[in-house]
Amino acid sequence: MTEAFIHYLWQFQQFDQSNLQTISGEKISVFKTGFLNTNAGPDFTNARIQIGTIEWAGNVEIHLRSSDWKLHKHQQDEAYNNVILHVVWENDQPIVRQDKSLIATLELKKITDIGLLYKYQNLLDNQAIIPCKELFSEASNLSKIAILDKVLAKRLEQKAQVVEELYNKNNGDWEETTYHFLAKNFGFKLNSEAFLSLAQNLPLKVLQKHRNNLFQIEAMLFGQAGLLDSVDDYSAKLKQEYDFFSTKFSLKSSALSAKQWKFLRTRPANFPTIRLAQFANLLTQQQSFFSLFTQTDSLENIQKALKVEQSVYWQEHYNFGKKANKKLVGLGKDSTNNILINTVIPLLALYSQKTDNQYIMDKCIRFLETIPAEKNHITDIWESLGLTIKSSFDSQASIELYNNFCMQKRCLQCNVGIEILKK
Repeated sequence: MTEAFIHYLWQFQQFDQSNLQTISGEKISVFKTGFLNTNAGPDFTNARIQIGTIEWAGNVEIHLRSSDWKLHKHQQDEAYNNVILHVVWENDQPIVRQDKSLIATLELKKITDIGLLYKYQNLLDNQAIIPCKELFSEASNLSKIAILDKVLAKRLEQKAQVVEELYNKNNGDWEETTYHFLAKNFGFKLNSEAFLSLAQNLPLKVLQKHRNNLFQIEAMLFGQAGLLDSVDDYSAKLKQEYDFFSTKFSLKSSALSAKQWKFLRTRPANFPTIRLAQFANLLTQQQSFFSLFTQTDSLENIQKALKVEQSVYWQEHYNFGKKANKKLVGLGKDSTNNILINTVIPLLALYSQKTDNQYIMDKCIRFLETIPAEKNHITDIWESLGLTIKSSFDSQASIELYNNFCMQKRCLQCNVGIEILKK
Protein backbone atom coordinates (compact mmCIF):
# COMPACT_ATOMS: atom_id res chain seq x y z
CA MET A 1 0.00 0.00 0.00
CA THR A 2 1.28 3.44 -0.94
CA GLU A 3 -0.02 6.98 -0.53
CA ALA A 4 0.02 7.26 -4.32
CA PHE A 5 -2.55 4.45 -4.48
CA ILE A 6 -4.77 6.23 -1.93
CA HIS A 7 -4.42 9.43 -4.01
CA TYR A 8 -5.74 7.41 -6.94
CA LEU A 9 -8.62 5.94 -4.89
CA TRP A 10 -9.69 9.39 -3.72
CA GLN A 11 -9.21 11.26 -7.00
CA PHE A 12 -11.26 8.73 -8.98
CA GLN A 13 -13.54 7.68 -6.09
CA GLN A 14 -12.63 4.02 -6.54
CA PHE A 15 -14.37 2.69 -3.44
CA ASP A 16 -17.90 1.84 -2.31
CA GLN A 17 -19.74 5.17 -2.09
CA SER A 18 -23.16 3.73 -1.29
CA ASN A 19 -22.96 4.51 2.43
CA LEU A 20 -19.99 6.82 2.84
CA GLN A 21 -19.35 7.79 6.48
CA THR A 22 -16.66 9.27 8.68
CA ILE A 23 -15.25 7.03 11.40
CA SER A 24 -17.63 8.78 13.81
CA GLY A 25 -20.65 7.80 11.67
CA GLU A 26 -21.43 11.09 9.93
CA LYS A 27 -22.64 10.82 6.33
CA ILE A 28 -20.24 12.05 3.61
CA SER A 29 -21.25 13.41 0.20
CA VAL A 30 -18.39 14.31 -2.15
CA PHE A 31 -19.27 17.08 -4.62
CA LYS A 32 -15.71 17.86 -5.65
CA THR A 33 -12.60 15.82 -4.83
CA GLY A 34 -10.29 18.82 -5.29
CA PHE A 35 -7.11 19.28 -7.30
CA LEU A 36 -4.04 17.13 -6.72
CA ASN A 37 -1.37 19.35 -5.19
CA THR A 38 2.21 18.55 -6.25
CA ASN A 39 3.69 21.34 -4.11
CA ALA A 40 3.95 21.75 -0.34
CA GLY A 41 0.73 21.60 1.65
CA PRO A 42 -2.34 19.34 1.73
CA ASP A 43 -2.65 16.70 -1.00
CA PHE A 44 -5.90 17.94 -2.59
CA THR A 45 -6.98 21.56 -2.67
CA ASN A 46 -10.35 23.24 -3.23
CA ALA A 47 -12.48 20.21 -2.40
CA ARG A 48 -16.22 20.52 -1.67
CA ILE A 49 -17.72 17.96 0.67
CA GLN A 50 -20.83 17.65 2.83
CA ILE A 51 -20.22 16.03 6.22
CA GLY A 52 -23.41 15.43 8.17
CA THR A 53 -25.57 18.49 7.51
CA ILE A 54 -22.72 20.93 6.85
CA GLU A 55 -21.15 21.60 3.45
CA TRP A 56 -17.42 22.26 3.62
CA ALA A 57 -14.97 23.84 1.16
CA GLY A 58 -11.29 23.27 1.77
CA ASN A 59 -8.48 20.75 1.47
CA VAL A 60 -8.14 16.99 1.79
CA GLU A 61 -5.09 15.26 3.25
CA ILE A 62 -4.12 11.67 2.40
CA HIS A 63 -2.20 9.20 4.59
CA LEU A 64 -1.67 5.47 4.97
CA ARG A 65 -2.52 5.71 8.68
CA SER A 66 -4.12 8.61 10.48
CA SER A 67 -1.12 8.73 12.86
CA ASP A 68 1.05 9.74 9.88
CA TRP A 69 -0.41 13.21 10.43
CA LYS A 70 1.76 13.57 13.53
CA LEU A 71 4.64 11.65 11.97
CA HIS A 72 4.77 14.27 9.19
CA LYS A 73 4.38 17.04 11.82
CA HIS A 74 1.30 18.57 10.20
CA GLN A 75 0.07 19.58 13.65
CA GLN A 76 2.86 22.20 13.62
CA ASP A 77 1.92 23.61 10.20
CA GLU A 78 -0.85 26.20 9.88
CA ALA A 79 -1.35 25.23 6.23
CA TYR A 80 -3.17 22.11 7.45
CA ASN A 81 -5.72 23.92 9.60
CA ASN A 82 -8.11 24.14 6.66
CA VAL A 83 -8.15 20.38 6.00
CA ILE A 84 -11.81 19.39 5.93
CA LEU A 85 -11.32 15.64 5.49
CA HIS A 86 -8.53 13.23 6.38
CA VAL A 87 -8.60 10.25 4.00
CA VAL A 88 -6.62 7.24 5.26
CA TRP A 89 -6.24 3.58 4.48
CA GLU A 90 -6.33 2.71 8.16
CA ASN A 91 -7.50 4.82 11.08
CA ASP A 92 -5.36 4.20 14.17
CA GLN A 93 -5.97 7.40 16.17
CA PRO A 94 -8.11 10.56 16.07
CA ILE A 95 -6.46 13.71 14.67
CA VAL A 96 -7.18 17.31 15.66
CA ARG A 97 -6.30 20.72 14.23
CA GLN A 98 -4.18 23.26 16.09
CA ASP A 99 -7.36 24.66 17.68
CA LYS A 100 -8.09 21.12 19.00
CA SER A 101 -11.13 20.65 16.73
CA LEU A 102 -11.51 17.08 15.47
CA ILE A 103 -10.77 16.47 11.77
CA ALA A 104 -13.33 14.26 10.02
CA THR A 105 -11.68 11.02 8.86
CA LEU A 106 -12.62 8.63 6.06
CA GLU A 107 -11.13 5.12 6.28
CA LEU A 108 -10.86 3.33 2.92
CA LYS A 109 -9.62 -0.10 3.99
CA LYS A 110 -13.07 -1.62 4.51
CA ILE A 111 -14.78 -0.03 1.50
CA THR A 112 -12.17 -0.71 -1.21
CA ASP A 113 -12.29 -3.76 -3.45
CA ILE A 114 -9.14 -5.71 -2.58
CA GLY A 115 -9.01 -6.92 -6.19
CA LEU A 116 -8.15 -3.38 -7.25
CA LEU A 117 -5.14 -3.42 -4.97
CA TYR A 118 -4.04 -6.76 -6.41
CA LYS A 119 -4.30 -5.36 -9.95
CA TYR A 120 -2.13 -2.41 -8.96
CA GLN A 121 0.36 -4.70 -7.23
CA ASN A 122 0.57 -6.85 -10.36
CA LEU A 123 1.54 -3.77 -12.37
CA LEU A 124 4.25 -2.90 -9.85
CA ASP A 125 5.56 -6.47 -9.74
CA ASN A 126 5.53 -6.91 -13.53
CA GLN A 127 9.11 -7.34 -14.78
CA ALA A 128 8.27 -6.16 -18.31
CA ILE A 129 9.75 -2.83 -19.40
CA ILE A 130 6.22 -1.56 -19.97
CA PRO A 131 4.27 -2.73 -16.87
CA CYS A 132 0.93 -2.78 -18.73
CA LYS A 133 2.42 -4.46 -21.81
CA GLU A 134 -0.10 -7.31 -21.88
CA LEU A 135 -3.07 -4.99 -21.35
CA PHE A 136 -1.94 -1.96 -23.38
CA SER A 137 -3.97 -2.92 -26.45
CA GLU A 138 -7.16 -2.96 -24.33
CA ALA A 139 -6.77 0.72 -23.40
CA SER A 140 -8.77 3.24 -25.43
CA ASN A 141 -7.16 5.53 -27.97
CA LEU A 142 -8.50 8.44 -25.92
CA SER A 143 -6.40 7.39 -22.92
CA LYS A 144 -3.32 6.94 -25.10
CA ILE A 145 -3.73 10.35 -26.72
CA ALA A 146 -4.34 11.96 -23.33
CA ILE A 147 -1.16 10.58 -21.76
CA LEU A 148 0.96 11.49 -24.80
CA ASP A 149 -0.33 15.07 -24.61
CA LYS A 150 0.38 15.16 -20.89
CA VAL A 151 3.93 13.80 -21.04
CA LEU A 152 4.91 15.89 -24.06
CA ALA A 153 3.99 19.04 -22.13
CA LYS A 154 6.17 17.77 -19.28
CA ARG A 155 9.04 17.04 -21.66
CA LEU A 156 8.88 20.51 -23.18
CA GLU A 157 8.87 22.02 -19.71
CA GLN A 158 11.95 20.01 -18.68
CA LYS A 159 13.84 20.86 -21.88
CA ALA A 160 12.96 24.53 -21.45
CA GLN A 161 14.52 24.39 -17.98
CA VAL A 162 17.84 23.31 -19.52
CA VAL A 163 17.75 26.34 -21.81
CA GLU A 164 16.76 28.55 -18.88
CA GLU A 165 19.93 27.59 -17.02
CA LEU A 166 21.98 28.95 -19.94
CA TYR A 167 19.69 31.97 -20.21
CA ASN A 168 20.30 32.84 -16.55
CA LYS A 169 24.06 32.35 -16.90
CA ASN A 170 23.98 34.72 -19.87
CA ASN A 171 22.07 37.34 -17.84
CA GLY A 172 18.99 37.13 -20.06
CA ASP A 173 20.87 37.47 -23.35
CA TRP A 174 18.72 35.51 -25.82
CA GLU A 175 21.25 35.73 -28.66
CA GLU A 176 24.15 34.35 -26.64
CA THR A 177 21.89 31.69 -25.12
CA THR A 178 20.78 30.57 -28.59
CA TYR A 179 24.41 30.39 -29.72
CA HIS A 180 25.43 28.29 -26.69
CA PHE A 181 22.48 25.94 -26.95
CA LEU A 182 22.87 25.52 -30.70
CA ALA A 183 26.56 24.73 -30.22
CA LYS A 184 25.78 22.21 -27.48
CA ASN A 185 23.43 20.29 -29.72
CA PHE A 186 25.80 20.47 -32.68
CA GLY A 187 28.01 18.18 -30.61
CA PHE A 188 25.08 15.75 -30.40
CA LYS A 189 25.38 13.37 -27.43
CA LEU A 190 29.05 12.49 -27.68
CA ASN A 191 30.57 15.96 -27.84
CA SER A 192 27.77 18.16 -26.52
CA GLU A 193 29.65 19.31 -23.40
CA ALA A 194 32.83 20.06 -25.36
CA PHE A 195 30.85 22.09 -27.90
CA LEU A 196 29.11 24.00 -25.11
CA SER A 197 32.44 24.77 -23.41
CA LEU A 198 33.81 25.97 -26.72
CA ALA A 199 30.89 28.36 -27.24
CA GLN A 200 31.14 29.65 -23.68
CA ASN A 201 34.85 30.36 -24.17
CA LEU A 202 34.48 31.94 -27.59
CA PRO A 203 32.02 34.88 -27.38
CA LEU A 204 29.51 35.23 -30.17
CA LYS A 205 30.29 38.93 -30.57
CA VAL A 206 33.89 37.98 -31.51
CA LEU A 207 32.70 35.58 -34.21
CA GLN A 208 30.07 37.99 -35.53
CA LYS A 209 32.76 40.55 -36.33
CA HIS A 210 34.18 38.08 -38.86
CA ARG A 211 31.06 36.24 -39.97
CA ASN A 212 31.69 37.16 -43.59
CA ASN A 213 34.96 35.21 -43.60
CA LEU A 214 34.52 31.45 -43.22
CA PHE A 215 38.28 30.83 -43.02
CA GLN A 216 38.61 33.16 -40.03
CA ILE A 217 35.60 31.61 -38.30
CA GLU A 218 37.15 28.15 -38.78
CA ALA A 219 40.48 29.39 -37.44
CA MET A 220 38.89 30.69 -34.23
CA LEU A 221 36.70 27.62 -33.70
CA PHE A 222 39.37 24.99 -34.34
CA GLY A 223 42.04 26.97 -32.49
CA GLN A 224 39.85 27.58 -29.44
CA ALA A 225 38.83 23.90 -29.56
CA GLY A 226 42.47 22.91 -29.16
CA LEU A 227 42.37 20.90 -32.38
CA LEU A 228 44.80 22.92 -34.53
CA ASP A 229 47.93 20.99 -35.47
CA SER A 230 50.17 22.19 -38.30
CA VAL A 231 50.20 18.96 -40.28
CA ASP A 232 49.47 20.45 -43.72
CA ASP A 233 49.27 23.83 -45.42
CA TYR A 234 45.61 24.40 -44.53
CA SER A 235 46.03 23.71 -40.81
CA ALA A 236 49.21 25.81 -40.73
CA LYS A 237 47.39 28.79 -42.22
CA LEU A 238 44.47 28.34 -39.79
CA LYS A 239 46.91 28.23 -36.88
CA GLN A 240 48.62 31.41 -38.04
CA GLU A 241 45.22 33.11 -38.25
CA TYR A 242 44.17 31.81 -34.83
CA ASP A 243 47.42 32.99 -33.20
CA PHE A 244 46.60 36.49 -34.39
CA PHE A 245 43.00 36.43 -33.15
CA SER A 246 43.85 34.69 -29.86
CA THR A 247 46.17 37.59 -29.05
CA LYS A 248 43.74 40.23 -30.26
CA PHE A 249 40.78 38.84 -28.27
CA SER A 250 42.72 37.19 -25.39
CA LEU A 251 41.42 33.72 -26.22
CA LYS A 252 44.29 31.32 -25.53
CA SER A 253 43.90 31.18 -21.75
CA SER A 254 40.40 29.72 -22.17
CA ALA A 255 41.14 27.36 -25.07
CA LEU A 256 40.02 23.74 -24.75
CA SER A 257 42.28 20.70 -24.82
CA ALA A 258 42.17 18.21 -27.69
CA LYS A 259 41.54 15.52 -25.05
CA GLN A 260 38.07 16.95 -24.43
CA TRP A 261 36.89 15.81 -27.86
CA LYS A 262 35.71 12.26 -28.54
CA PHE A 263 36.48 10.51 -31.82
CA LEU A 264 36.34 6.84 -30.83
CA ARG A 265 33.48 4.65 -32.08
CA THR A 266 32.29 7.47 -34.32
CA ARG A 267 31.93 7.48 -38.08
CA PRO A 268 34.10 10.10 -39.84
CA ALA A 269 30.96 12.01 -40.89
CA ASN A 270 30.23 12.54 -37.17
CA PHE A 271 33.77 13.47 -36.12
CA PRO A 272 33.86 16.69 -34.07
CA THR A 273 36.15 18.17 -36.74
CA ILE A 274 33.40 17.77 -39.35
CA ARG A 275 30.73 19.12 -36.99
CA LEU A 276 32.94 22.11 -36.16
CA ALA A 277 33.43 22.83 -39.86
CA GLN A 278 29.66 22.66 -40.40
CA PHE A 279 29.05 24.87 -37.38
CA ALA A 280 31.57 27.39 -38.71
CA ASN A 281 29.72 27.63 -42.01
CA LEU A 282 26.39 27.91 -40.20
CA LEU A 283 27.67 30.92 -38.24
CA THR A 284 28.40 32.74 -41.49
CA GLN A 285 24.84 32.24 -42.75
CA GLN A 286 22.79 34.11 -40.15
CA GLN A 287 23.15 37.39 -38.30
CA SER A 288 20.67 36.27 -35.61
CA PHE A 289 19.65 32.67 -35.01
CA PHE A 290 17.37 33.76 -32.21
CA SER A 291 15.37 35.92 -34.64
CA LEU A 292 15.38 33.12 -37.21
CA PHE A 293 13.88 30.64 -34.75
CA THR A 294 11.38 32.93 -33.04
CA GLN A 295 10.16 35.03 -35.97
CA THR A 296 10.05 32.42 -38.74
CA ASP A 297 6.76 30.54 -39.00
CA SER A 298 7.93 28.28 -41.80
CA LEU A 299 9.55 25.08 -40.58
CA GLU A 300 10.88 24.53 -44.09
CA ASN A 301 12.77 27.83 -43.99
CA ILE A 302 14.41 26.94 -40.68
CA GLN A 303 15.31 23.50 -42.01
CA LYS A 304 16.95 25.08 -45.07
CA ALA A 305 18.90 27.48 -42.85
CA LEU A 306 20.23 24.64 -40.71
CA LYS A 307 21.10 22.32 -43.59
CA VAL A 308 24.68 23.46 -44.23
CA GLU A 309 27.75 21.98 -45.86
CA GLN A 310 31.29 22.27 -44.56
CA SER A 311 34.08 24.01 -46.51
CA VAL A 312 35.77 22.25 -49.43
CA TYR A 313 38.71 21.12 -47.29
CA TRP A 314 36.40 19.35 -44.87
CA GLN A 315 34.49 17.70 -47.67
CA GLU A 316 37.73 15.89 -48.49
CA HIS A 317 39.25 15.43 -45.01
CA TYR A 318 37.88 14.00 -41.76
CA ASN A 319 40.85 15.34 -39.75
CA PHE A 320 43.76 17.64 -40.46
CA GLY A 321 46.05 15.94 -42.96
CA LYS A 322 43.82 12.84 -43.22
CA LYS A 323 41.96 12.46 -46.50
CA ALA A 324 38.57 10.80 -46.66
CA ASN A 325 37.96 7.89 -49.02
CA LYS A 326 34.89 9.63 -50.40
CA LYS A 327 33.37 13.09 -50.27
CA LEU A 328 31.90 13.96 -46.87
CA VAL A 329 28.45 15.45 -47.24
CA GLY A 330 26.92 18.24 -45.18
CA LEU A 331 24.50 18.06 -42.31
CA GLY A 332 21.95 15.35 -43.16
CA LYS A 333 18.18 15.45 -42.82
CA ASP A 334 18.15 13.35 -39.64
CA SER A 335 20.79 15.55 -38.02
CA THR A 336 18.91 18.69 -39.02
CA ASN A 337 15.70 17.31 -37.50
CA ASN A 338 17.63 16.36 -34.36
CA ILE A 339 18.77 19.98 -33.95
CA LEU A 340 15.22 21.20 -34.58
CA ILE A 341 13.82 18.89 -31.91
CA ASN A 342 16.56 19.41 -29.33
CA THR A 343 17.50 23.05 -29.93
CA VAL A 344 14.80 25.05 -31.68
CA ILE A 345 11.77 23.52 -29.92
CA PRO A 346 13.12 23.86 -26.32
CA LEU A 347 14.28 27.42 -27.05
CA LEU A 348 10.83 28.35 -28.36
CA ALA A 349 9.19 26.66 -25.36
CA LEU A 350 11.21 28.79 -22.94
CA TYR A 351 10.61 31.95 -24.97
CA SER A 352 6.88 31.20 -24.91
CA GLN A 353 6.99 30.88 -21.10
CA LYS A 354 9.04 34.03 -20.58
CA THR A 355 6.85 36.15 -22.85
CA ASP A 356 3.54 34.42 -22.06
CA ASN A 357 3.10 33.96 -25.80
CA GLN A 358 0.76 31.08 -26.60
CA TYR A 359 1.33 31.52 -30.34
CA ILE A 360 4.99 30.52 -29.91
CA MET A 361 3.97 27.41 -27.96
CA ASP A 362 1.46 26.52 -30.65
CA LYS A 363 4.29 26.85 -33.17
CA CYS A 364 6.34 24.37 -31.11
CA ILE A 365 3.54 21.83 -31.29
CA ARG A 366 2.95 22.47 -34.99
CA PHE A 367 6.63 21.94 -35.75
CA LEU A 368 6.70 18.70 -33.73
CA GLU A 369 3.65 17.42 -35.57
CA THR A 370 5.40 18.13 -38.89
CA ILE A 371 8.89 16.76 -38.20
CA PRO A 372 9.11 12.99 -38.89
CA ALA A 373 9.34 10.69 -35.88
CA GLU A 374 12.71 9.62 -34.55
CA LYS A 375 13.57 5.94 -34.78
CA ASN A 376 15.18 4.27 -31.78
CA HIS A 377 14.73 1.27 -29.49
CA ILE A 378 12.10 3.09 -27.40
CA THR A 379 9.89 3.96 -30.35
CA ASP A 380 10.35 0.38 -31.60
CA ILE A 381 8.98 -0.94 -28.30
CA TRP A 382 5.92 1.28 -28.48
CA GLU A 383 5.21 0.45 -32.11
CA SER A 384 5.41 -3.26 -31.26
CA LEU A 385 2.57 -2.60 -28.77
CA GLY A 386 0.48 -0.93 -31.47
CA LEU A 387 1.11 2.71 -30.56
CA THR A 388 1.07 4.90 -33.68
CA ILE A 389 4.23 7.00 -33.97
CA LYS A 390 4.20 9.17 -37.08
CA SER A 391 5.72 12.51 -36.02
CA SER A 392 8.31 13.81 -33.58
CA PHE A 393 5.36 14.83 -31.38
CA ASP A 394 4.61 11.10 -31.00
CA SER A 395 8.23 9.99 -30.66
CA GLN A 396 9.17 12.67 -28.12
CA ALA A 397 6.07 11.90 -26.06
CA SER A 398 6.68 8.13 -26.22
CA ILE A 399 10.28 8.62 -25.03
CA GLU A 400 9.10 10.71 -22.09
CA LEU A 401 6.38 8.19 -21.24
CA TYR A 402 8.89 5.33 -21.31
CA ASN A 403 11.64 7.06 -19.29
CA ASN A 404 9.65 8.93 -16.66
CA PHE A 405 6.47 6.90 -16.27
CA CYS A 406 6.94 3.28 -17.33
CA MET A 407 10.50 2.87 -16.08
CA GLN A 408 9.47 4.43 -12.76
CA LYS A 409 6.16 2.52 -12.67
CA ARG A 410 4.09 5.66 -12.25
CA CYS A 411 1.00 3.82 -13.49
CA LEU A 412 -1.31 5.80 -11.22
CA GLN A 413 -0.36 9.04 -12.98
CA CYS A 414 -0.82 7.53 -16.44
CA ASN A 415 -4.18 7.70 -18.22
CA VAL A 416 -3.63 4.19 -19.62
CA GLY A 417 -2.75 2.77 -16.20
CA ILE A 418 -5.79 4.44 -14.63
CA GLU A 419 -8.11 3.03 -17.29
CA ILE A 420 -6.68 -0.47 -16.88
CA LEU A 421 -7.20 -0.33 -13.11
CA LYS A 422 -10.76 0.91 -13.53
CA LYS A 423 -11.76 -2.01 -15.76
